[in-house]
Amino acid sequence: MDIKKFLDEHDIGVTPLREKIIEILNSSDEPLSYDEILSKINANKTTFYRNMQLFEKHGIVVSFERDHKNYYELGNGARAYFVCDICHKVTTIEIPHLKEAKSVKSAIIKGICLGCE
Repeated sequence: MDIKKFLDEHDIGVTPLREKIIEILNSSDEPLSYDEILSKINANKTTFYRNMQLFEKHGIVVSFERDHKNYYELGNGARAYFVCDICHKVTTIEIPHLKEAKSVKSAIIKGICLGCE
């Protein structure tokens, strides 16, 4: 992925921090928490959240809350996850089909996994 081009295409100014955040999210196979991203960048909390709000506004990042923490991923495709209430393992699942929704951007389903049952 050409991150500079990606940001330009979404009318977002290119900064080293924004490039690094997108690089981190692009290289991850699962959503990342603030703490996981912050451990790889040099930014304060306010700067981080301002950038994430900008990314979400432009539709390039999707976030969801789990256990009072926000998790982030690139918004370049619909995804659904099952999160175990006991071990907190996150598993990618098939997107549910909902008659009430034109499209689903992301879905989180919580319950108890087979390993914890």
